[in-house]
Amino acid sequence: MKISTKAGYGLRACFILSLHPDEVLSVADLVRCTTVTQKYLEKILGILARDGIVTAKRGVNGGYRLARPPEEISVGEIFRSLEDNLEITNCISGACTDEYCPNRNLMRKLYDSINDLLDGYTLKDLLQDNTCHKEG
Repeated sequence: MKISTKAGYGLRACFILSLHPDEVLSVADLVRCTTVTQKYLEKILGILARDGIVTAKRGVNGGYRLARPPEEISVGEIFRSLEDNLEITNCISGACTDEYCPNRNLMRKLYDSINDLLDGYTLKDLLQDNTCHKEG
């Protein structure tokens, strides 16, 4: 399984927002930190806002912030928002029509394990584990 750039950039944007939990960061600030184009980043942030992960503030001092504290937002929630629910095969969604599908149970277990792992890891955990960012 490969996570898309959309999910990777979305997680990075949420990570940056979690570094500044009480601030609204402009799209320009986020573009500088993520090196993603403004148009692509706005698309990603729009999806995250639709799913209640970030909130958008319009106007001169507008931008984005996390919708909830970092400890309440899991990596799994972010990835599922941006990765079509992380459904790795049609077996997961029930769209598999093969009566003799040998993958159904195995893929369901894999899907559940991946989601359990990602749901157990929050943005706060990323902040505590990360050594490449500079605070302040």
